[in-house]
Amino acid sequence: MVITLSSFAQAAGEEYLNFGLHWVNVDNNGNETQEKGVDHNGNIILDDADYYDSSKPTVIYFHGWKSGMAEDGYRVEDFYFDDVDANTAQAWKDQGWNVGIYHWGQFADESELKDAEAKIWSVQGDKGMRYRLDDGSYSTEQAPDQSIGQLAFEHITTVLDDNTSGNIRLVGHSLGNQLAVVVAKKINDSVNDGSVSASLMPGRVDLLDPFWSQGDKSYLSGDWTGKRVRTYIEDMISKQNTAVTWYKTSAIFDLWIGDQNTDLEKHVALINNRFWYLSSVAIADKHVHARKWYFMSMAYDAPEEVTINWWGKRSETGYDAASATSSDNHIRTMMNDDEQWDQVEGRYTADPSDDQFEVKDY
Repeated sequence: MVITLSSFAQAAGEEYLNFGLHWVNVDNNGNETQEKGVDHNGNIILDDADYYDSSKPTVIYFHGWKSGMAEDGYRVEDFYFDDVDANTAQAWKDQGWNVGIYHWGQFADESELKDAEAKIWSVQGDKGMRYRLDDGSYSTEQAPDQSIGQLAFEHITTVLDDNTSGNIRLVGHSLGNQLAVVVAKKINDSVNDGSVSASLMPGRVDLLDPFWSQGDKSYLSGDWTGKRVRTYIEDMISKQNTAVTWYKTSAIFDLWIGDQNTDLEKHVALINNRFWYLSSVAIADKHVHARKWYFMSMAYDAPEEVTINWWGKRSETGYDAASATSSDNHIRTMMNDDEQWDQVEGRYTADPSDDQFEVKDY
């Protein structure tokens, strides 16, 4: 399935920019459509309860690096999981959730990942706020004068201003984890200063195989992105008791440009997924499957937590491990510096229904 944001043909390289919050709907046959919720200036342009209902809990997903997306017909992510032939957003919609995705692909379409990363935080990165066109060239004609993090914060708080559910969740995959955290922290700060209603504060932030680049950043006054994310998360936990998970599914953070950010691990619920149904060297596939597994897990009960003794005997603890289904309160009980969870069953299938996770001392 391919979802595109443009509904009209255009000549290669013709000026075109489309980004922002899109709402998802899934019909009874699993067919997905995405409709833009706000324009570039943050004005609400969609009024259709099938896509967004202000009384419903809301999950917003942030994708990561998108090198080559423009030349691939501005191809955007959807929620279809081909390994199980299912649309992973369907269970969320069936259970009464609004499902949103914040598209920033043309900005994230850089051959150098760090150039895309900078745009989350600042307009002062090496490439400014340029965006890519479908002939591979870059444009600044419509470039915003704000970072993607600031724009996403403004768009999302505008749309959610009337949300009465008290249940907002932000989810970021790969580089998108930084965008999810930036938006959550900006909401946190605005709640604290009274400029945004406390009802808009995300109760949960889920990091799906997150990525941070190494090295100090001039646009962060010498901080590196992993440290800044950690500082933001610590502040949100302290001030808002935010539930935070980190799902590790690949060795992407071990690559030579990646920051392992180990100091963050003990502040969040740390889950080690083992996708052994994929080749041991398929790092990219295991990385991408983080978002697929997570969104699909809403269709199933939370996985079982087990312990394994010295003789290899496995015992259920009576508690759950973590998945999209787990409650925010349960995630909070898993956030400590003593334990982490490691997948020991369901490693050879893409289906979350047979998963078990061993609770281990950190």
